[in-house]
Amino acid sequence: MKKKFLPVVFVLLLGVVIAGCGNKNETGSGAESGATPGQKTIVAGTSGVSNPFSYDKDGQLTGYDVEVMKAVFEGLPEYKLEVQAIEFEGILTGLDNGRFQLGANNFSSNAERRNKYDFSLPIIENANVFVVRKDDNTLKSIEDLKGYKAVTEVGNSGATLLENYNAEHADAKADIMYTEENFVKQFEGIEAGRYDVRIISRVSAEKAIKEHGFTNLKVVPFSTENSDPGSYLLFAKSADSTLLDAVNKRIKEMYNDGTLLKISEEQLGGDYLPKKELMEQ
Repeated sequence: MKKKFLPVVFVLLLGVVIAGCGNKNETGSGAESGATPGQKTIVAGTSGVSNPFSYDKDGQLTGYDVEVMKAVFEGLPEYKLEVQAIEFEGILTGLDNGRFQLGANNFSSNAERRNKYDFSLPIIENANVFVVRKDDNTLKSIEDLKGYKAVTEVGNSGATLLENYNAEHADAKADIMYTEENFVKQFEGIEAGRYDVRIISRVSAEKAIKEHGFTNLKVVPFSTENSDPGSYLLFAKSADSTLLDAVNKRIKEMYNDGTLLKISEEQLGGDYLPKKELMEQ
């Protein structure tokens, strides 16, 4: 999400709740301390404005991805997790330049990202969908996008799908309308007729439509070639593979002992876990 605000740093130690460092855009307090002897600090980047995956609640950073990371590192005492909130585009830039070792923001998989980053096991199943007005019975697949006013922010997976579609359909393009509005405002724009469609993850779409009372919107599932419905934690390829292996081991443990399901129900309102066979990689 592209929304400007001053970075917020949240620090997690084993058994310690994430605590925010105050500035004029922050609230909240708590204990903050450095790594104990022998611990390695892992810095993770997230946007902090991507509800329900990463957002600020009462001065504390929370959301599905954040709570999963907290639970993962509670079981890895050799590491200290530090989570920094930054603009969406800055997460990948931070992985590229070594500022972050880990990125978490409902990241989906595509070929370009797979070439640049290492992926964890999936932490939820969260395929992209169309959000359109209820009277729209035309848009059922990517191939139907001709002439649609498609709203999106720069750099997310929906934008990539739209840009790829336009590159492949020079004579039947969608009208891509980039905005800095959050997706709830974009949904309002779709209901009002300013836009026609938003490509967004199923979890975000269903949660926002329910919580904000959008009575004239619906979700339309679709698939694309080699589509991947998973959502992942991202790692810099330059990072020590020991970290990736340790995180994946913890994700499996949390999947099997019910921790992931509990976080999904608390943060997402239901069971959005990946199929079991995907956890056996």
